[in-house]
Amino acid sequence: MRELIKSAFTLPWALSMVGAQQLANLVAPPAEGRIAGATAALDAVSQAAERQLDGWLDEALEIGDTMRQGLADLTALRAPSLDSSGLMSLATDPRLWSLVQATSDYWLMPAARLDALRLDSEDRSPALQELTNKLRILRLIVQMPSDLDLDHNDARPLPALVERAAWFEADERLWAVEALGTYAGDRALQHGGGADPQDVLTDESTAALPPWSLTMLHAGLGISFATLVLAPLDPSSSPDLLRHGITRFAALCRRSARRGYVGTSLESLGLVARALHRSLVPLLAREIQRVEPGLHEYFWHGVGRALYVDPTYALPSSNAPRRAVADLALETDDPMAYRNALSGLAWEATAVNLQNPEIMEFVLRHHAVLVADNDAFSDGVSSALVVQHDTVPNDPHIAAFVSHEPRTRAAAEAWRAQVTIPCRIALERTYDEWRQGWAMDRLFRCRPGSA
Repeated sequence: MRELIKSAFTLPWALSMVGAQQLANLVAPPAEGRIAGATAALDAVSQAAERQLDGWLDEALEIGDTMRQGLADLTALRAPSLDSSGLMSLATDPRLWSLVQATSDYWLMPAARLDALRLDSEDRSPALQELTNKLRILRLIVQMPSDLDLDHNDARPLPALVERAAWFEADERLWAVEALGTYAGDRALQHGGGADPQDVLTDESTAALPPWSLTMLHAGLGISFATLVLAPLDPSSSPDLLRHGITRFAALCRRSARRGYVGTSLESLGLVARALHRSLVPLLAREIQRVEPGLHEYFWHGVGRALYVDPTYALPSSNAPRRAVADLALETDDPMAYRNALSGLAWEATAVNLQNPEIMEFVLRHHAVLVADNDAFSDGVSSALVVQHDTVPNDPHIAAFVSHEPRTRAAAEAWRAQVTIPCRIALERTYDEWRQGWAMDRLFRCRPGSA
């Protein structure tokens, strides 16, 4: 015991001396010749420590190492070079939210302000506001289950829980209802006794659900099912396993979704795949065409939504949608997939930035030609506004967004053609047609015939 106590007191002193020695090596001349040795020495100490960890401590160390690499990139004012799915997994883990919040406050935002100096002066403010909005929505998504006080052992019917979402502010209700849809799917899976659930949103206990909740409940339900079927898959999975996952996902959605909302749930496969399993996207796209071709457009619309919030586009000089739009061609060479991904990207950009139409003005200024030549972008903008109107009918931000007046004549003309006119048509005419025709899931894919 005496030796153990002695070792416990010696360890922090020894570690501090190792750090001091390597710092001295770095600052003493010739520094260039000492960097490799200092790096090797510090890595050796880290690896020795790693070998003593197990369980959740080892997992925490791995998470911290991923965060460290991302912070190193931010310190150098460049977009994180890590796999975006890994970063998104970390950012959406409720256990790590305090770390994510601290990273955002003390590293990401200061780095973003410096990076914004690379932009033209008129672009700096909207670019920084866009990042602020994305971080705010991320916080809402991660903390919403806690804010709603959700418990998988809660036996109350879903309509009773939806009443809580009605009390949220207009700009938060969309995400609150989506979280409830995910919760409903997770609860059904947990209490299903190993069998795949059905009638999650169609049984008698959900008959009293208010109409304004149905669209985003179905979107959240799809997130639950997509998370389930994608968890065991990786790039080495056989085509048979991929096809089984796709078929199972589609069956889960169809057995639990209401008429006219199936596609709303189906779209979530692309959203979850691109956000958390990026390497699976091309593999899933290939197999979808073979086993579930009706899922193809919804899948790519979801991919586009996730692309907009890709964390590697965090810094203003590499932000989405400017860089994301340019990267769309790298995601797919299928014209139909491209149109749906572009629509999905615009959908998410609108939903995230509804209170700040100047951000969409910023987007149009940089992509005026693309937007004018491809109406998939305006399709995504108008669809997002309809979903918001469907969920929060009296949201004043919708009218303010549609009637926004850019400062320059060229931007004002582009706004009228690409935002005001198509959005008013969608809100005043098409929305009622879709609701009465049981076709609300058209809001989650690029509408055919609009090219």
